[in-house]
Amino acid sequence: MDSAVLPAGKLQIRTWSAEEFAASRRAWGELLHTSDADPLFMSWDWQWRWWLHHAGPLGATLRILAAYAGSTLVGLVPFYSRQVLVRGIFPSLRWEFIGIAWRDRDAVFSDYLDMIVQREHRNAVLAAIAAWLASEPLWDELVLCCTRRDGAACEFARSHLSRMAYVREIDPLSAWCAQLPPRLEHYIERLASDARRKMFNHRRKLVDPRIEYAAESDIPDYLGSLWSWVSERWGRSPQRPGFREFHLDLAACMAQADRLRLSRLSIPEGPLSFMYNIRTGDTIYYLQSAFDATRGFGLSPGYLHFGYAIEAAYREGAARFDLLAGPGRHRDYKPDLLTERVPVVTYHAVRGAVARVLYRAYELASGCRRYLRSF
Repeated sequence: MDSAVLPAGKLQIRTWSAEEFAASRRAWGELLHTSDADPLFMSWDWQWRWWLHHAGPLGATLRILAAYAGSTLVGLVPFYSRQVLVRGIFPSLRWEFIGIAWRDRDAVFSDYLDMIVQREHRNAVLAAIAAWLASEPLWDELVLCCTRRDGAACEFARSHLSRMAYVREIDPLSAWCAQLPPRLEHYIERLASDARRKMFNHRRKLVDPRIEYAAESDIPDYLGSLWSWVSERWGRSPQRPGFREFHLDLAACMAQADRLRLSRLSIPEGPLSFMYNIRTGDTIYYLQSAFDATRGFGLSPGYLHFGYAIEAAYREGAARFDLLAGPGRHRDYKPDLLTERVPVVTYHAVRGAVARVLYRAYELASGCRRYLRSF
């Protein structure tokens, strides 16, 4: 295990082994609770399973940085590294967050990635991490992917990373989150008329509709049906390395903790729609859904399922319904659900002299001005 005592806040930075990562669930959760990082995507349950099912296919090396004040864990940066070919030509050692493989469609996509930093030690931890990375020779690129603009990683990129590398702000995304009003009636009243009709009023067109929730033993069947419809609608196969294994593993874990909200909307003729949600704290996270396009009957099964899911969120006292990032098939439907936009961005840092010149030339040639600073 590498270690280095750094002057910033008298913190110590250590790199964790895979064994330490595997055994860290309790300590990780305690730190996450004292931070502003996302409680689902930055949880040990999500991060560990992502690593478990992606490390091999990616040829990845674990690079978790842990910050300690004495014996107390005050910060975690869950990095991994892998060798890549930039533009298919230039070899580069890239570090990025566990939870995503930048611009690789074969890996599970995670939203709201970040550094996990105890609030009262935020400035000291970020400075200590920066000093450690500045002295670490084993990286050519850093990618801080899919992070909120108000998160620790964003502050790190702007205040620290831009001092040691050429940093580009790229790949902006919009996530959408509904802050649920106090009562379901208030939510329904505030919807635009078209959304209210498709989500709630069209229920009367269904004969004997049922919302059925998956038990742990039902997970493979429910997710298998959902993925089959996704493949038919989007023309993409979910048979990607690690994808099915990750979600089957995660869903089983969430079911055991009573946090899985995997449901299907059915009528006597059969299922109309599947929806895969997870509850964390007072938030329902919407991960994926799909519906049978051949059974529309002049209505939208997807919108109807959202109506049932939001009604269920009210019954269990949730405060938010987070639809995350990602577009619809033909239009961006998420703003229809009384949501607020959550800006998400990626920071790409390169520090080799040749790479800096090439990326700077590319930015200038393309008319972009998205870099933060160049030293």
